[in-house]
Amino acid sequence: MRIFSFLLLLLFIVKVNISLAQESHDFEISKNLDIYTSLIQQLDLHYVDEIEPGALSKAAIDAMLKQIDPYTVYYSESQIEDVRFLQTGKYGGVGTSVHKKNDEIVVSKVFPGFPFYEVGIRAGDVILKIDGESISGKSMSDISDKMRGASGTALDIVYRSAKDNLEHNVSLKREDIKVNDVPYFGMLQDSIAYVKLTSFRKTAAKEIMAALDSLNNANGVQSLVLDLRNNGGGLLIEAVKILDLFVGANELIVSTKGKTKAENHIYKTKAPAKYSNMKVVVLVNKNSASASEIVAGAFQDLDRGVIMGQKSYGKGLVQKVFSLSYRSQAKITVANYYIPSGRCIQSLDYQHKDDKGRAVKTPDSLMAVFKTKNGRLVKDAGGIIPDVVLENKHYDELLIALAKQYMFFDYATKYVYAHPEITDIDSFSITDNIYNEFIKFIETDSFAYISKTEKKLDIFISQAESDGYDLQASINEMQSEIDKKKAAQFISNKAEIEKLLSQEIVSRYYYDSGRVQIALKKDADVEEAVKLLNHNVKYSEILEPITKLK
Repeated sequence: MRIFSFLLLLLFIVKVNISLAQESHDFEISKNLDIYTSLIQQLDLHYVDEIEPGALSKAAIDAMLKQIDPYTVYYSESQIEDVRFLQTGKYGGVGTSVHKKNDEIVVSKVFPGFPFYEVGIRAGDVILKIDGESISGKSMSDISDKMRGASGTALDIVYRSAKDNLEHNVSLKREDIKVNDVPYFGMLQDSIAYVKLTSFRKTAAKEIMAALDSLNNANGVQSLVLDLRNNGGGLLIEAVKILDLFVGANELIVSTKGKTKAENHIYKTKAPAKYSNMKVVVLVNKNSASASEIVAGAFQDLDRGVIMGQKSYGKGLVQKVFSLSYRSQAKITVANYYIPSGRCIQSLDYQHKDDKGRAVKTPDSLMAVFKTKNGRLVKDAGGIIPDVVLENKHYDELLIALAKQYMFFDYATKYVYAHPEITDIDSFSITDNIYNEFIKFIETDSFAYISKTEKKLDIFISQAESDGYDLQASINEMQSEIDKKKAAQFISNKAEIEKLLSQEIVSRYYYDSGRVQIALKKDADVEEAVKLLNHNVKYSEILEPITKLK
């Protein structure tokens, strides 16, 4: 009886402590909300200038959420189309993307069939006014908010055409813009298909299935290269649905575990696989994240396909969108996800920060070992380590400078108006005449390429002058050598320059689909994937049980 009474007392004490802890936690929330409200009121009453409570609150919320992780995000009422786009691939807008160059807002691309395209606006045009208001000095976020909105609402645009350099005023109405998750699919060889997936929005799995059905009906597909490079993810359920096409029913694909039971889920395939015998190579790189890693990880853990490329990003977190007051919303990290072997491939620990406030990376020594369905050993290595690791492509600093200063883009704008049409994509190439014309273009344009060596030399010169040294002769000699090196870079990088330039030019005629298709002509990763799919023995050996760690 005494033991029973003691246990009852102990249980009572535990319950009281839990209750007190919860009350203390609730009090902390109430206290800090009251402090924040009081501060806003006092600022509004006493601050020397007028304040914008909405802007201040948004800044405060954004700063607060940065302390948690980069995926927990607040969306104000004006950003509701951003949330819709994340979930469905649709948004109310005009069908464009823009970038800023020299304080001008330049149209990066237009989507055929949508408002901007229909009124004649093209890539390279400069947006000057929206609804009569100049956008000079506006942030990219403000400009995006102005162009997005409910379908059917009107707006006026003043733009300067790249074709005639004249200002034009057009009126249009926003529409529901749908961006495809599969911009291109096609055949690489007689029986080897290729599908490029750029995101995991609401129709990703349907688009994959439609692409495969179309190719299979016409060609009899036996193998697939599924390209998830630079795919940052999206909806978890779409990843599961894609695996449903390749894996038999009732196979575990992914599970999630969160703070509450409501976030604990197990996702399995539901139907017999339509393409159960199709050989698959999944391409990934360091920018393949989230849902891309669920797909790649499931293919690997179930020994259903070969993963090829570079180690993926390492995002093992799940987000859910919650409605807040006044039509605002928040995307909140609610769980970790685990792929079939049981591993979570999250790379960064956002609960622990270093002395600079950066999330800590899990050390290799703490990474656990798991087994695939066939018994192959794999690690929760802060990302998916491919079965076949390919060389990580590093761009020369010259190429980075050309891209950052929009040299490829600006030349393509010039080229497209001098050439109203081009031959088909397979026949198009950068000739010596086009290449030489491009070099002349950047020489006469505002391109400024300062190498890392020159930056360090500038620091050295400044210090030498400060110390009273006269090294001008030596400096001139060094600068001469640097100039020779920079000139040689245009020769050594010619093939890569031609590749990037061809993608930009072709995209003006055939848009995103054309950009992907022309890039395939000289894609080393895809070539390696095709080689493997043509080598049945090697493909099978990779998926056999082994003891070597991946």
